[in-house]
Amino acid sequence: MGKQRKNMYWGPVEEEAIKEYITEPSIGKRHKVYSSTIEPAFRKLIENIFYTFSFNRTLKGLENIEHELLVHLYERIGKFDINRGAKSFSFFGTICKNWLIQQSNIAKRKVTLDDADQTQYIHSISQDFYESEKKNSLDTEFIGEFTERLIEFRDNSNNLDDVAVTDIIINLLQNYPMFNIYNKKQVYLYLREGTGLPTRKITSSLKKIKLLYARKKDVFIENIETIERL
Repeated sequence: MGKQRKNMYWGPVEEEAIKEYITEPSIGKRHKVYSSTIEPAFRKLIENIFYTFSFNRTLKGLENIEHELLVHLYERIGKFDINRGAKSFSFFGTICKNWLIQQSNIAKRKVTLDDADQTQYIHSISQDFYESEKKNSLDTEFIGEFTERLIEFRDNSNNLDDVAVTDIIINLLQNYPMFNIYNKKQVYLYLREGTGLPTRKITSSLKKIKLLYARKKDVFIENIETIERL
């Protein structure tokens, strides 16, 4: 008998399917590869990590997060570099685990508002941006305006690194209630996973984004102060 596969649900067949999906130009063929081979492997990967690392203790149930995590993994297939010689199993396993850690941390920060069976929760809110309901509203408005500025910057940039980093930042801002975007280490984790760039290149692109942020913030505050004086 041959050597038994360590992970029965992810081996050479699945590794080859990832490569085929990334290099195949036909949308129809990519969909077939994903449906027949990649998605089942993703589901087993999620299930294995979910129970192996006891995420079931903090997250309600696998069925409640599986679809969202599948989408998260699916969107990152194209980020895997098939030329590096690394195993896609490790790549997607790390993404899966980090996503579950993030969701678990969010769940732990939730506070139950009553002692009955009602499921009313509040999340811990960043002291920097959400000190009051008014501030919350202004922050939402600013995030929307800053996101539009980043989209303009991305679409007009000729620097591929800037485009990749900005695209991830835009995604985080557009979905900020779902992400811990005020945690610097977590943001860098998202950027490294999503772009595959080294830290020095990510930092270089972030400096440009921070400059855009500072300028936009100054204009935004000036406009708010002008309105309040009227």
